[in-house]
Amino acid sequence: MTREPGNLSRSVVWATLLAVAMLYAYPQNAAAEEPPAAEAPPAAIDEALAKAQGEGEPKVADLLTAPGGVPAEPTDADAAVDAVKASMTRVEEHEVAGIGATYIIEFGDTFDWVRMVSGEWLKGEMKRMRDDNLEFDSDKLDMQNIDFADVSHVHSPVVNTYVFDDRISATGRAVITPDKVIVETDEGTKTFPRSELESIVAGGKREKDWWSMKLRFGLTLNKGNTDQLTYDIDFSTRREDDMTLLDLGYNASFGQTGGVQNVNRHLGELDFKVFLSSRWFVTPLFGQLFNDRFQNIQFRATPATGAGIHIVDAPNVSWDFQTGVGYQYLDYKDATALAAGTPNPQHDAFIPLFTYADFDITGEIDFTVSWLTNLVVTTIGNTNHTGKADLAIELTSVLDLDIAFLFLRTEQPAPPPAPAPGDPIPDPIQKNDYQLVVGISLVLG
Repeated sequence: MTREPGNLSRSVVWATLLAVAMLYAYPQNAAAEEPPAAEAPPAAIDEALAKAQGEGEPKVADLLTAPGGVPAEPTDADAAVDAVKASMTRVEEHEVAGIGATYIIEFGDTFDWVRMVSGEWLKGEMKRMRDDNLEFDSDKLDMQNIDFADVSHVHSPVVNTYVFDDRISATGRAVITPDKVIVETDEGTKTFPRSELESIVAGGKREKDWWSMKLRFGLTLNKGNTDQLTYDIDFSTRREDDMTLLDLGYNASFGQTGGVQNVNRHLGELDFKVFLSSRWFVTPLFGQLFNDRFQNIQFRATPATGAGIHIVDAPNVSWDFQTGVGYQYLDYKDATALAAGTPNPQHDAFIPLFTYADFDITGEIDFTVSWLTNLVVTTIGNTNHTGKADLAIELTSVLDLDIAFLFLRTEQPAPPPAPAPGDPIPDPIQKNDYQLVVGISLVLG
């Protein structure tokens, strides 16, 4: 059979193109089929490392890479544990050879996973780790507070901030093995000793990742022989990053009996901590702003500065104490009833004594208690105390049932404001105020 000249020319062209394509594709396919360098036998790795170092070239550890990345979709439930186990095994194999800045972790799932020293795996979301207590929102078991010493491995494809000794931090996706913390950062993959890990803060470097808030509303209503209405609003917000913790709070209570107001109180609080280590911190600024017209207090400000210590940092219990020095500004609403010669406003020095404890009773029930004494050394009668206790029961991921108790005390209260003409003489102001509130809280962040 004879070929037409045109057909022969076309055949030659196609054959040439096919040969070029095969020559181009073969090296890539061959390279893709070769095992990663870090999965080679240890002897081969050592030989390659010695050769590279002998030739003055980059270390093999700095060239190690993995296919890497996070799955586009959550891994099927039946295969997720095996996928995560395989991911952690690959990381540990590479860890033996050394992990460089170009290494990319190949995650097995889109969820966080933790492996307990007992061999059990938990799926969910890491919320934070501080004082060796890991808050982990389990996919099935809800919020769990876990002693970090009981965690052998962490698989986290979510961006978090990992804080180490000397306030060194790294932000990115990470895995934690029994010995190392391996974090994919924007500057490259970094490896740290696990023994130096102090805390894990949820989120990355975006400002919104550092904030959370809680808003509570409580109401008491009596109708009939006694017409009484009392309502309470409590707002708190927290900003927590790798080095600092800022707590801001505001509480307002209003009430009336028989249509006549008898409660009008406002309490603002601030506490700003800078962590020096896992145990010690300084508080550049903390204190209160207070107003209570029925205690004849127009305005009381108690800014202070000091330092503190974590006394207890067990998995389900934390207890802090802080103290320092402060300045108290006290302005009475009505100074006409004060003893002759009493200045208004008053300026005093005080020593704050503040303690705070948090008890994680279960994953859904949290109990906190705090006590603040402002010991006014220049006018001892102006010494004041604030005690709080709060029991929070998680109803949903964003709603809590709160039972809160507030105690306020002033050692020597001022006389009550002078009554208006025709009004009865008011009773003396009591030293102690108590309040019990049952309310619903909205929790975000």
